[in-house]
Amino acid sequence: MGNLDGQLLFGLLVSLAVSAAAAWWLAGRYRKAMLRLMTAPPRLDAAATGPTTVLGATAPRARFDAAINRRQNRRLAVVLVAISILLGLSAGAFELLAVHTDPGFGLNRWLILSAVYTWPVVPALGLLWRWSVWRTIGGVAAYLLGLVPIILLGSTASQTLAMVTGWLASTTALPMLTLLGLAASGRIRAVAPLLFPAAVVLVGASLLGLGWAATLVDAPPPTLLAVLDAIGAVPTLLVFIAAPWAIGIWPVVGLLRALAGAYRRKRFSELAYLFGLFWLVVLIAMALPSTHAIGWGAFGIVAVWLWVPLGFALARGWLAPPPAPPTLLVLRVFRRDAAVEALFDAVTERWRATGNTVLIAGTDLVSRTLDADDLFVFLSRRLGERFIQRPADIPRRLADFDLAPDHDGRYRINECYCGDATWQGALQALVAHSNAVLMDLRDFRAENGGCRYELGELSRAAHLQQVVILFNAQTDRATATADLGDAAARVHWVDMSERRTHTDRAVLAALLSPASEAG
Repeated sequence: MGNLDGQLLFGLLVSLAVSAAAAWWLAGRYRKAMLRLMTAPPRLDAAATGPTTVLGATAPRARFDAAINRRQNRRLAVVLVAISILLGLSAGAFELLAVHTDPGFGLNRWLILSAVYTWPVVPALGLLWRWSVWRTIGGVAAYLLGLVPIILLGSTASQTLAMVTGWLASTTALPMLTLLGLAASGRIRAVAPLLFPAAVVLVGASLLGLGWAATLVDAPPPTLLAVLDAIGAVPTLLVFIAAPWAIGIWPVVGLLRALAGAYRRKRFSELAYLFGLFWLVVLIAMALPSTHAIGWGAFGIVAVWLWVPLGFALARGWLAPPPAPPTLLVLRVFRRDAAVEALFDAVTERWRATGNTVLIAGTDLVSRTLDADDLFVFLSRRLGERFIQRPADIPRRLADFDLAPDHDGRYRINECYCGDATWQGALQALVAHSNAVLMDLRDFRAENGGCRYELGELSRAAHLQQVVILFNAQTDRATATADLGDAAARVHWVDMSERRTHTDRAVLAALLSPASEAG
């Protein structure tokens, strides 16, 4: 097979770099487009109409149950672990039956190898629980170090500690590099994984172009010689790299459209996509070294990836949440990106096992709310269609909300894209259709007119079952309490001056308690 594994490895690494760079650029463009649309001059009819009144009846009472939330999150974790174990067992069996056939298939060898190949279960749980980069790396390292003594006990005397640790490191290097490259940065986490398959197609087309150029070196045709004389060697090389994109771009567009359509039709969730993509890279990384032994047949191991869709399909009924979920409205002081993202990771992600989340879109949560459908709409230059241009558009936007659970049992996040002339009407509608509100008032001041308007709306929303407000030492709590009026008595205040794990749990517990107590 020559240097096939090296070429494929190079292609994957270049695809990773291309998707990360493109995601960084697109994320910046997306933010700028949102800011431009949010601050665009209002349409005359929108400016004249002003804020709309609350739309229709308020949300019916919903059930808040912390036990159900824990059960749903635990079940999803069990499904990820079970699928990972099945993948590890299948990959181990393939390796022993097709690649490492000497000295034959043995139960102990199979179980040890399968345990090693199941290591992606750790970053899979990290994706679910939004672990930090270093926590994920530490978890993988701890898992593999725990296997080292078992591997040594089941190995021959010729295998040393250095050999075993080197093998484990080589097994995890490419997948972990891919995971970190696609998901480590908050700016690109929502975009890079969606672009990675497209980057693989384009980079693959360029490598084919370069391969074709290599076959022409010994006997270059007159046309190639003429091009070399006209533009030089380096530009000619760039032509062979970029020209295949004229063909490859169409599969890329089709792939992005297919991803957006499948996501819209709930064929997968964003968690299932990341989980499946990561395992696909893991399996390809397993196949690369084996190409020297069995050629293209090494990629037969990729077939075990089918456990991912099959596992989610089999678990769908078990993961299904109870009916009539509550809806949580998230409000916050804007321009506190890092703090709001951390709140989303610690609280809102776990809430999604209980019910829906709605909010007014902002650039602070792009990395947490951007999905495949949003990306394709943006690339199609139709982002403006998502914005509420006038109060009369609000019912249509709320009717477009996706409030059904995904096959993994979690609910999606729905946003209202608003401008300066329509956000107040959208807020009224969101409050009316919500059962609970989580409001982040850290660093709130009396000058924050938008937050004060939101507090005024909460003061009139007697139907809300839960109102949880976060504050810190810089919060002007006296102004917030005055704006809430009598409603302040049913607000659960949570001090986030020193954010710790227990304070995050306190926020979620306050949201899920049967009845909030004033704090």
